Amino acid sequence: MSIILNKPTITRDDLEGVLESLINDELSSGASVKNFEAAAAGLAGLKYSLAVNSLTSAYHLVFRALDIDEGSEVIIPSYFSQAPLSALSLCRGKAVIVDNDENSLFPSLESIREKVTTNTRAIVAGHMFGSHFDVKALGMFNVPVIEDISHSVGTLNDDAAVGSGSAFAVLSFEPSMIITTGNGGMVLTGNSRHYSVMRDLRGNKADQISLDCTMTDFQGAMGVTQLKKLNKLLVRRRDIARVYYDAVKRSPHKTPFLYNENFAFQSFPVIFDTPSDRVEKYWKKNKIEVINPIGFPMHRLLGLSPSDFPNSERYSRKLFTIPLYPTLTKKEIEVISKHLSSFI
Repeated sequence: MSIILNKPTITRDDLEGVLESLINDELSSGASVKNFEAAAAGLAGLKYSLAVNSLTSAYHLVFRALDIDEGSEVIIPSYFSQAPLSALSLCRGKAVIVDNDENSLFPSLESIREKVTTNTRAIVAGHMFGSHFDVKALGMFNVPVIEDISHSVGTLNDDAAVGSGSAFAVLSFEPSMIITTGNGGMVLTGNSRHYSVMRDLRGNKADQISLDCTMTDFQGAMGVTQLKKLNKLLVRRRDIARVYYDAVKRSPHKTPFLYNENFAFQSFPVIFDTPSDRVEKYWKKNKIEVINPIGFPMHRLLGLSPSDFPNSERYSRKLFTIPLYPTLTKKEIEVISKHLSSFI
């Protein structure tokens, strides 16, 4: 039997919460969603939160709250999720793509500085694979920061909850994320005016046109129970990551960041110094699923020259993620680490 790449951690509490919503005919957005929003806001240290049906919807609400239009520019890392780019296309804004720094998952502050203009309305930043980006440093640009905490929810960055220091925080609840509601997302902010705009646009108001992107109540019920075990999920992910780090040390390959007890390890990225077809063939032969998580960086989706984004291009070819999730068995972890250390 193959070891799959991702598997959500669904427990009896999750099933009972969803079942109770279904038994009580609580399908539309209601009490469970509000409870989920309140718990997430408390965790992230932001006053307002809105659960939505996808990460793209979360970004879309933010862009609408910032009045993004065709004259607006939003800085987005090239090596990143497609969600902000998809949402920006709905607002007709201009994506300004920035390469990640050499041997880093993140852009340098200098490369971002070079992209900032009088038309810049927002900067998108995220904590890739559960590591931490120095989001606080972006404050020097005096531009609203949209902090994607999908891969790092529940962690501390410089002794502060991820997301708490930015104008907006967004996160995904897809099955591959740290906590899941099957799908869905959330946007959080400390700004009451932005919150009011996004709340009205999200839906459930009969007197105005909305985007109709609410989260269902049974998803909210699962979100509540998932948040309750978040700390345990993070501990387990860190324990597995520590084993993988030991295996990487015995191989010619490397990871893009050092082990850190504060990281979430949503995934375990490995930079393989060998052709991608050989990587795929090796792991497939050993019945372990791996993936190239961002095979099409944002610059390629926009038809920009790959030569202008050399670091993102390299990661899109060389970086793969291996299975890391709480329900992996001890035997499965041993098998994965064994093949990781022996792959040449």
